[in-house]
Amino acid sequence: MDILTTKLKTHKLEDTKHFYKHILGFSIENEKPNSFQIQLGRSSIEFNDQDVVGEPYYHFACDIPSNQFLEAKKWVMSKTNLLTENGADEIAFTFSVAKSFYFEDPAGNIIEFIASLEDNPPSDIPFSLESIQKLSEMSLVVHDKMSVANLLKKNKIVDRNDSEITSDSLSFMSDNKSKVYLLLAEPNRKWLFSDKKSKVFPIDISLDSGTILGINKENEFYINS
Repeated sequence: MDILTTKLKTHKLEDTKHFYKHILGFSIENEKPNSFQIQLGRSSIEFNDQDVVGEPYYHFACDIPSNQFLEAKKWVMSKTNLLTENGADEIAFTFSVAKSFYFEDPAGNIIEFIASLEDNPPSDIPFSLESIQKLSEMSLVVHDKMSVANLLKKNKIVDRNDSEITSDSLSFMSDNKSKVYLLLAEPNRKWLFSDKKSKVFPIDISLDSGTILGINKENEFYINS
C-alpha cells in the first residue's frame, strides 16, 4: 500500500505555502487560488483552504533513508525548530527498529521524519528534499473508530499485527504488504512530541490500489474502492 495523494485543509494557506517553499525549499506544484501541492518522494500533499472550518491540523510521517537520520535532523534544524518531549528531540521505536524526529508547519501540522533501519533504503547522496522517499504514515481521526476499522478490514486494510482493535488505542492500518500506515484514532489522543490532541478534520487519501478514503465536510468517514 502506498499513499499517492493526500488532501489536507488549512486555515493558513499563504503562511503554509511560504514555509514549504521558502523555509524548507519545496517546489510548489499545481498552485491555485485556494490550494497548492508538494511532492514527497512517491507521494504528494495538497493543502486547501476552500470552505475550511476551524483550524485543522494533521499528523503525517515521511520515510527518509535508513542511514541519514542525523543528517536529516541537522538539515531540518538549520531551517526550523524541532519539537521536544520530556527534553528529547528524537525517539527510537523498538517495534519497528526506527528513529523519528518531529516539527510543525505554520498551520500546526505535525510532521515526522522517520528512518526505519530495516526497511528504508539507504542513500550515499547528501540529504535533501529529494531524499524523502514517501509518505509512510497519515493520521485518520474518526468519531467511531470501531465501525471505520471494520470498513477498512473489508477493503483488506488491517492492523499491522492483526491484533484486536480497541477504541482507545492508536491502530496502524495497512495492507501488510508494505510499511505504510493509516494511523486510525478517535479524538482526544495526544500526538507524540506535541501538546495537540487528535481531532476530526476533513481529509482525502488516495491509495495506489485505487481506493480513495477519508473524512468528508460533514466529518463522516467514507471509502470508495
